[in-house]
Amino acid sequence: MKKLTLILAVLALAFSNNVMAQKNPALFGNNSKHIRVGVGVNSYGIPVEASYDQGFMQDLFGVKKLNLGLGGYIGYYGNKESLGVWTDGHDHGYKYSHIIVGARGLFHYPFVPKIDTYAGLMLGYNIASSSYYGNGIDPGHASAGGLAWGGVVGARYQFNKTWGIYAEAGYSISYLSFGLVYSL
Repeated sequence: MKKLTLILAVLALAFSNNVMAQKNPALFGNNSKHIRVGVGVNSYGIPVEASYDQGFMQDLFGVKKLNLGLGGYIGYYGNKESLGVWTDGHDHGYKYSHIIVGARGLFHYPFVPKIDTYAGLMLGYNIASSSYYGNGIDPGHASAGGLAWGGVVGARYQFNKTWGIYAEAGYSISYLSFGLVYSL
């Protein structure tokens, strides 16, 4: 993970001259539309996530550059827990999957020049399931679902008008996530 972070930092520096020559693409406003795709870290594994954020209101509460973005979020992770090998040589255990689908509201404010910083909340639905795999007695499967909510703080750095990177901390499907941003 440290190597990937270092690679992303080097890419950011390599493209920084391109960004400085343009109007600041990091500013978030009513015309902003961003798709984020990334990976995260949680206590069960490495989840994948995607989100969309669109500018909704500018200069909230009379504060210049405080902007509201609304959008959607989906996150997934799955893992497998082996219970061992039967006497016939076949592995058996459980497979788990976890999906969160939700809506997010993010407050954007540029605390750092050239970087879009934001914080917000997510409200959605949690879908979790487990199933048995392998030969032998099948104890069945289980599923659960319910209200999911979380908070997030994050930052986005744009290489140019179209591409950027992001990092977020908080809780949705992961505690920490990072990835690519495509700006429409």
